[in-house]
Amino acid sequence: MLNSFLPQVVALLIGGLGASLGLTIWSRTGRGQARLLATSGSTVAMATVFIVAAGAGVAYLVARPFIAPGAGPLPLPGTATLFLVGVAIGLPLALPGLIVSWRDVKARDRTRRIRANATKDERRAYAADLIRQIDEATLGGRTLSATVGGDGGRVLTFEGELGAREGERLTRALRQDLKELGFKRVEGNYKGKDWWTRV
Repeated sequence: MLNSFLPQVVALLIGGLGASLGLTIWSRTGRGQARLLATSGSTVAMATVFIVAAGAGVAYLVARPFIAPGAGPLPLPGTATLFLVGVAIGLPLALPGLIVSWRDVKARDRTRRIRANATKDERRAYAADLIRQIDEATLGGRTLSATVGGDGGRVLTFEGELGAREGERLTRALRQDLKELGFKRVEGNYKGKDWWTRV
């Protein structure tokens, strides 16, 4: 008995999960995030209203024959119809994730634009905080300081126990932050040997 309904059930699940998970995954891709970044709040609001209304409309049209007064036994809708019903259900379920992704993308973009205009004092504060974090991570086990200067205050310079290999690894780990703050280069001097790496 249940096997006769299996194609319709599968079509409903594919439509619902495809719409919900598909949009959620898309919103986390580079192309999806670029599209979300270019989307205004008013567009998001209108799309939300449209998707919810369309989903409710499709669900009502499909269910109406079954809830009409005096309706006798009716055949189960075909797979194509149930696939569309699944999509109509899945799209509204994807909305919360899409809205969260849109807010996150917008927030990151605001932070990036603010940090791109960082002042020399803000870069100095970042350098001081970085030394504090290194000191905490190593339990004060090394002598190290950092200054900001050169190229308009866009060079982060370490003095003390930080060699070239460690400096390059640290720069790789912090590259995104360093770029957003406007740093161009990281350099240092350890045991009389100068080293530097581009951000």
